[in-house]
Parts: sequence; structure tokens; C-alpha cells
Amino acid sequence: MTKQKVVWIGLDKYDNALASFYNLFCTGIISTQPDNYHMQNVLLSNTFNATPVDHTINLLSKYAHSENSYTLILDDFHTITNPEIIETLPYILTRLPYSFTTLILSRGQIFDNLIDFIKKRNAELITTEQLAFSATEIQKYYRHFDYQLNQEQAQMILKKTDGWAIGIVALSVSNPLEKILTNDQFINDYITCNIWNKWSPEFQQTMLVTAVPDELDPEFFGFLTGQTKPAEILEQLIHQNAFIIRTPKNTYRYYHFFLAFLRTKLAEHPHIDVRSLNLMTADHYFERQDFFSALDYYIRAEHLDGINRSFYLLNTLFMDYSVAEWLYQFTNLVQDHLSEDVIQNDPPLLVEYAWANFLNGNAEATLRYIDRINACLTEAEHLATIRESNLLGSISIIRFADFRQDIWTYAMDFSKLAHLLPEDHAVKLYSPSITQNFPIMHRSIFDCLEIIPDLDNRLQLIKDAFGLFFPQDVDLFCLCVKAGLYYELNNLESAYKTIGLTQKLLKKDTRFEMQFCVSMILSLILNAMDKKCASESTRKNFSLQIQTTNGQYLYPNFSAIDIKQRLWDADRNAAQLWLEESFVTIDQPLRFYKIYQYFTTARAYIVLSKKAEAQKLLKQLKKLSADYHRPLDLAETNILKAILEWSTGSKKMALQTLEDVLIALQPYRAIRIIAEEGASVLPILKKLTTKTSQPDYQGPLEPHYLKQVYLCAYQVSKKHLGITAHLNEQSVKLSKQQKYILALLVEGYSPAEIVNLTGRTINTVKSHIKILYLKLDVHNAADAVLKAQQLGLLESLI
Repeated sequence: MTKQKVVWIGLDKYDNALASFYNLFCTGIISTQPDNYHMQNVLLSNTFNATPVDHTINLLSKYAHSENSYTLILDDFHTITNPEIIETLPYILTRLPYSFTTLILSRGQIFDNLIDFIKKRNAELITTEQLAFSATEIQKYYRHFDYQLNQEQAQMILKKTDGWAIGIVALSVSNPLEKILTNDQFINDYITCNIWNKWSPEFQQTMLVTAVPDELDPEFFGFLTGQTKPAEILEQLIHQNAFIIRTPKNTYRYYHFFLAFLRTKLAEHPHIDVRSLNLMTADHYFERQDFFSALDYYIRAEHLDGINRSFYLLNTLFMDYSVAEWLYQFTNLVQDHLSEDVIQNDPPLLVEYAWANFLNGNAEATLRYIDRINACLTEAEHLATIRESNLLGSISIIRFADFRQDIWTYAMDFSKLAHLLPEDHAVKLYSPSITQNFPIMHRSIFDCLEIIPDLDNRLQLIKDAFGLFFPQDVDLFCLCVKAGLYYELNNLESAYKTIGLTQKLLKKDTRFEMQFCVSMILSLILNAMDKKCASESTRKNFSLQIQTTNGQYLYPNFSAIDIKQRLWDADRNAAQLWLEESFVTIDQPLRFYKIYQYFTTARAYIVLSKKAEAQKLLKQLKKLSADYHRPLDLAETNILKAILEWSTGSKKMALQTLEDVLIALQPYRAIRIIAEEGASVLPILKKLTTKTSQPDYQGPLEPHYLKQVYLCAYQVSKKHLGITAHLNEQSVKLSKQQKYILALLVEGYSPAEIVNLTGRTINTVKSHIKILYLKLDVHNAADAVLKAQQLGLLESLI
């Protein structure tokens, strides 16, 4: 029997980002077939970081058949808390060849989906509980030392040590036992007695300075300590069982309790400059271009120059990558790790914290940091720093996130800032994204509805203010916004003409997210103009571009738009597929950068008759939209709320909700955002039309505007079923036998073939089919399969 080879993947907090985790995972897999160039090409693809899950699946599909067996060990898995990793990992592990056995080692919580995977596949979970001694095992262990423990004493030791072997060993050599049991420091006492005190004072100093980094390689160990033979020392520590392990990356880590011991000792030696050690560690990682690790240690050292240099390089790397990935790294490494005093007096940090809070959905904190940035522009000391750091460009962009003012007002205000910019206008932009990866330009970083009353003049004001510094981007931005607002006004010919002008401005070097916005609004315009095939072709072509360029970070929002258009026909399969996507999560609180995804999730819930989930999500979306002063987002939320209220019998409430939406949008004459819900919103509009047509009606709703919305919704209802088409359909309950017959019909079997397969009589089979047709209200097998698909019955077939 061939001995299994080990693929050991040691994890830590730096692997908690989706791309970092799967890069490490794929590197481990490739180590079993180092000559497999197909897998290597997938990992080295410049789009890997954009969609690491899809690339990992692709990489595993290229794994060559092998007779060898492997054990894949994911060590310290408790350091992984990213919900996207937790959600997707079982999906990835099921695609491993059966020659792999998976071991997951964790000292923390293991999530249910991983437990389900472990039950189904060749995998094992090893936790502290599984490695821990039981009270009975503790009694047996102590008998080896001629110590007869009673059950109460064994339970005391178990409680004191949590069953850890190190703790039980430490107590077994302690005397008297009862005295030790009252001492919470017994493990430290054990390490002190059996390891620490056996080292010379000089070597103790050596070990203390190595307690600052979480991980060491021999070269860095020697650099910190001045030792000339660091590799030999590290290996000697392993042989002495000094609680140190060698990782597959040829680096070394102390066990967590031993590292805690060393750091406690380090705190007792004030002559050792811990800040300098953190700074040395940060510089070490910075030189190796591991900027996330460098950032971590610069933060520990509170070294602002290092923090800002790391941020600059990271923002450069993430400029054309996922907002989600940048944000997760910021949250994991930076947020809550710096004092507010440090942040408030460092303009580059203020910009980073403003962006992070803006994207994360924290409106209050966003405005607080922006106000402080504005104050810095009036303070001579900070203004000098801003100029020296070339930060004016990034500050001009972050002020787009100040949703208290409309965009053209900010454009006028920008002229006050423009005189501070360099004469050559060579500004550096720290924004990880211009549009925040949103698919629709007029509802991206700004909700541009309020431009409508003076559309041309306000857009020209924006061009004049920003065109000098962002000539290509501002033209694209303004034309795309204009096309989108024409779409909202249901002026489809003007929208189509304008987006055509926008397409002519696209160049090879145009940022991909700008091309994304152009394609998505074009798709919506074409669909509204009854050019469904052209609309689908536009999305299909852009989907191919996403797959072949460094743009897969846009896939979640692309999919949100694509699925949304399928949900207008109450496509339950599309709804279910959407909810199964790894990136579809309901965050607490909601994150602003995912708002388009949340809207598609709300529609999916409605299509699948998950009313409670839809109501809860819409309540959260209402708060987010209101907090960010986004009238179109707030309108969309309340439109879906009204539709749900009407469909669940709360018709009076639905009328009031939609009337409030119409009154809010009426000054702008926005039509499409309501009308595109078609058949689902039509009965509410009809009722309101009847109300406003009464001779004695004196309310604020204008009948002419309402009629325009109603007629547009009526036209849409002729093309789409509406998201509530199946909402109130009675659930169809099938017996076990009927489900089985339906499953066979789905496979294409005829009644005669079903008789041969099941051994039942032709009369029995025909009887089951007849009842099945009655329940589904159909008359043939093809319609039965189609209806079952619409009702979501195929998912539960046995």
C-alpha cells in the first residue's frame, strides 16, 4: 500500500482574504503535481485574484489522474473567519480527487456546512475537544505515576486544563496537586521550570526578541538576534520539544501558548524596544513586497509613514480589483487596530477610514472622517503634509462620498480645492474604484436623480469642474449618467442615442469598470425597447470579457443585473441559482457596496415565496438607502415593499407605500424604476389611478404623471410575468410515488418505459401520471416538467 504524502497548509490571519486563501490552497495542490503546467497557468492567471473560487474550481478540473494518495491538512483553521471562505470551501473540497483525505485542524468554532462536508467525504475534523483528555483518561494517565485520582479530582484537572495534554503533563509533575489546582499559572510555571530556566540569560534574550513576529524564517531569526547559525538553533529547538513547529514554507512558528508565554516575559523586560522590533519586522515584510504583513506590523509599531507607504502600494495593487477584497483586508488588518487620535491627525489614514466606512455601510462614521479631512484642508500643518504626500487627488475623490450634498454642488465646491492641486495636475488617486464596482453609473458613488431638473447645465458644471483633471473619465461619466437618467424618464430613444455616444469614447485603456457601466445601462435600454435578444447579447458579450480579462471582480454585480432581468419573469431557477452563489450573503449591517446584490436577493426571495426573508431584507435596505440619501435606491426599496404588501393582502398599506414613492419621484418625472416591475406593480397603480381620477381628489399626486407610469407598467406587463407571478400559487404537494414518476418524466421516460423500470402495472403508472397532471394543472409530460420547474419542485425530487 502506497504511503500517503502530506500537503500541509498552515493558515493565519493573513490568509483570511478570499484570494489569499485560495492562492495558498492552490499552491498546496500544485505541489503534488509540480510539472502540471495547466494548473500552474490557472494560478498564475492575472485574473486569479478577481475570482479565486472560479479559478480554483478550474485548477482542480485540470488535476491529472494519479495513483498516489495525499493527506491535505488545513492547520489553524480557526484563524479563518471570512464568511465567503467558510461558504465556498466545502464546495471546493468536494472537487478534490478521491485520492485526497482532508484533515481540518481547528481550535475554534467549526461551521455547519463544513461538518456536513466531513460527513459526506473522505475528511476528518480535529478540534481541541477531540484532542483533549477526558476525565477517565486523565485518571488512567495519572495511574502511571502511582497517583490515584478520584472522579472529583479528575474533573477538577479537566476543568483547569480543558483536557490539554500540556496542561495535564504540567500538573502531573507538580506537587502537591491540590495546591497547583488553585494556581491559574501552572502551565507558565511548567514552561518556566522545564524550559526557560534551563536556558542561559543570553539565550533567553535571544528568544524574547523573536516573540514579536508571528512567524520566522532562519534568515530573519538571525537578523533579529544576531545569531550566526539561526537554522541550527531553530532545528535544535524543535528537537528539544520547545513548542515550535516548522511549516511547509520552511518558516517556524511557536505554539500559541508558548508564544503567549514569551510575550508575557517580554513585557517584563522594558529595556527591550518592542516598537523597534515591530518596525524591523514590518520593514522585513515590506522589502519582500508582502505589503499586508508589513501593514500589520507598521500598525503595531504605530509607524505612520510605513502605514501610509503600505496603503499606497496596496491601493495601487487593488486599483483594478475587487472592492470587496480590499475592504476585507482593511477590516481584518486595520480597523479597530489604531487609536482614534492617530487616525484623526493623519490625512492619509482619514481617507482610508472614510472609504472603508463608506463601503461598509456606516454612514455616520463616513461623514465624521470626511468632516475631519475638510478640516485638515484649513490647517497649515496638515495642508503641507497633504501637498507633500500628493494626497489632493485622493481627497477630491473621497469627497464624492459626502452624500449630504448633490454632485453638482460638490462640483462647484471643487473649484475651491482646485487651486491647491499641482500645476501639472499630476494627482494620485487612492480610491480602490471610481464607481465602487456598481453596474449603473447614475446610481453608483452618487445617486444622480436630482440632476434631472436641469440635466444639461448640471452635467456641464460637473465636466467643467473635473474635466481638467480626469478628461476621459468625466466625459464617460457624464454621458453614462445622462443615458441612465433618460432611461429613468422613459425617454428611450434619447437614452439609446446617448449611450451610443458613450460607446464611441471607449478605448483600450478605459478602465474596465467604466466599460461595465456602459454595457449594463445599454442592456437595460435595449430590453426596454423590446430588443430582448440584443439586450441578452450585450450581457453575454460582456460576460465573455469578464472571463478573459482582469475584470472578474465585477461578476457579482454583473450577475445581479443579469439575474434581475430573469426574475422579472418570475424565473424560480434563476432565483435559486442566485441565492446559491457564494458571494450572496445578508451582512449585518448591510454593506453599501453590495446594494445591487441585495436588491436582486430581495426579488429572488419574492419569486421563491420567501416572504418573511424579503420583508426583513427590505426593511434593512430602506434604512441603508435613507442613511445614504439615495432617492432612487429608497424608491426601489419601497416599490418592492408595496408589491409584497399588495400580494400578501395588505392592500391599503401597499397603496400608501407606492403613493409615497410616486410623490417623491414626481418632481423628477422618473417613470422606469416603477414601471419596470410591470404586472407586479400594475394593480396598485390602477387603484391609485382610479383614486386620482375622482372629481373630488385634491391630493399631491398628479394624474398625468401617474397615467404615464401606469401606461409604461402596462406595456412592461405584456412582456414580463412580474416577480410576484407565482407568489400566491398554492403549494403543490406530491406523494413519494408521484415525485418518483415526475423524476422519470424529467428524464424523458415514457409510461411504458416507466412500467419496465419500476415493475408496476401500466394502470398504476397511468393513475399516478393522471393525478400528477391534475395537481399541476397540465395535460402532457412536457408541460408537467415545465410547470414543476416553475414551481421549484424539481429541486426536491428523490
